[in-house]
Amino acid sequence: MRLLEILLLTLGGLWQGFRQDFNLLEIVLIAGGLWAWKRGWRPPQFGRFELPVRPWMLALMLAAGAVCLRVALLPLLPAPVPVVADEFSHLLLADTLLDGRVANPTHPFWQHFESLHILQQPHYVSSYFPGHAVILAAAWKAVGGPWAGVLAECGAFLAVLYWMLRGWMPARWALFGVLLAALRFSIGSYWVNAYHGGFLAAIGGALVAGAFARLRRPASTPVRSLSQGFVFGLGLAILAATRPFEGLLLSVPFIAVLAWERRSRALAMLTMGVPALLVAGAGLAGLGVYFAHITGSPFVTAYQISQKTYGWPMALAWTPPPRIEHRHIELARYYEYELGEREKVDGPLDFIEYLTFRLQEYWRFFLGPVLTIPLLMIGRVWRRRRMLIAGVAGAGCAILLEGAASPHYLAPATALIVAIVVECCRHLRAARVPILALLPATMALVLVLRIAAQDLGLPYTQARNFQSWCCKVQGNMNKARITMLLEQLPGKHLVFVKPKTEATNLFQWIYNDADIDASRIVWARDLGPERNAQLAAYFSGRQIWIVNPNVEPATCLKLPAN
Repeated sequence: MRLLEILLLTLGGLWQGFRQDFNLLEIVLIAGGLWAWKRGWRPPQFGRFELPVRPWMLALMLAAGAVCLRVALLPLLPAPVPVVADEFSHLLLADTLLDGRVANPTHPFWQHFESLHILQQPHYVSSYFPGHAVILAAAWKAVGGPWAGVLAECGAFLAVLYWMLRGWMPARWALFGVLLAALRFSIGSYWVNAYHGGFLAAIGGALVAGAFARLRRPASTPVRSLSQGFVFGLGLAILAATRPFEGLLLSVPFIAVLAWERRSRALAMLTMGVPALLVAGAGLAGLGVYFAHITGSPFVTAYQISQKTYGWPMALAWTPPPRIEHRHIELARYYEYELGEREKVDGPLDFIEYLTFRLQEYWRFFLGPVLTIPLLMIGRVWRRRRMLIAGVAGAGCAILLEGAASPHYLAPATALIVAIVVECCRHLRAARVPILALLPATMALVLVLRIAAQDLGLPYTQARNFQSWCCKVQGNMNKARITMLLEQLPGKHLVFVKPKTEATNLFQWIYNDADIDASRIVWARDLGPERNAQLAAYFSGRQIWIVNPNVEPATCLKLPAN
């Protein structure tokens, strides 16, 4: 019976992957292209051509053009509004940094403000690593909005991606990779249309892989080794500040190969290793100082305190999860959800049973049907580019040991995945398979149809598809709507939010600014009349509201002043 269950869930995971986004349409378009090819139609070939400017200049133009195109689409795809807990957590840390602090003091009524992925004790702060929030804070300071930081990360990733690919392949193929990545990640994906992060960790992985390729060249001089060692260390530091676990396992194969190849050349080892260690060490020291201000120890992260206090993030495979009794029903429900996710890696059979459900999340985001076609040449790529695949395998092992599946977990391997796809495309070109022009054309067409469907009010995705390359839903906008209404009213406001009655509704309302007391709008959990009255007395002079999120649209009623 268990084998039958595994088979059915495996097939269910495959169907889950194919039916979401525009994957069925992609399959139809691919089948149509193959039918037309058999009937004699030949698409334009991706061959040799003369570049109008230097390749690196064209790469920068592509990167800037992708960001400008996303900005130009604002009338159709507005700037993102945070919906998911991860987004609020990163934005809280960005707001904290803007106030000149790395953490905020615990509020005297902190039980009203507990929520997902933030700490209340020993300090009020995000439980995440600070890399992404630093960029959001810098953009917030510079232009007045954190989304500019996401756009900056996006443009920087595309530029660094070209540099990384040039370490592995000719310029025209590196440009082709940037084009594919721009279409895949820079327009419709949740990486650019939300605040989860993804691009910064992808930049870290690209720096490591690009520096590795250059350090292995036979003609690598001491000066080049110094500079590339510095870049390698910078990539490691970025990974440590964003996704340290996945970044470590991605980097280990590269570090091991470089150490083995230079084991008998002390000068080469020093010129490469010293700058890498200095830069990576400086990054780790900075993280240590950061966490020491939050947890009291440079060796204890906010992530660890979060897991010890609340039981999440999920434990790794085959490790016992913490047992936590939650005081709030909504946090208890989320804890049960995380336990359920963790059960997907609770043992070898569970791991296999849910494997396709988890892998399809990554496949849909990074590849989909259209970019799966080039992988028919993966055997040839393996013979020449084993290290590319080894890096992805390292990061893949990391994310497969985690219960939940979110594409930004695999962000450190993004540049390697693009490189593998492009290498496969090179072999397709050598085999005279004339489909390369169809890859970007199909993705561009899907994006056009997806944007047009939203503009026309047509269904374009599943109800809760928050992690797509093309079809991220807007999400429940009740909190944003009520926030906008309250901001138009004079004075300050205290808003109590009733507990949600729907057990599967895990999206939270209780997220506040870094300085809660100074905020115009304070969101608080409804903990009953007596405790609510105590909080209202603390915030005397504010208008008091009660929100009911259990109706659609959510209601916000003003309570009479005492």
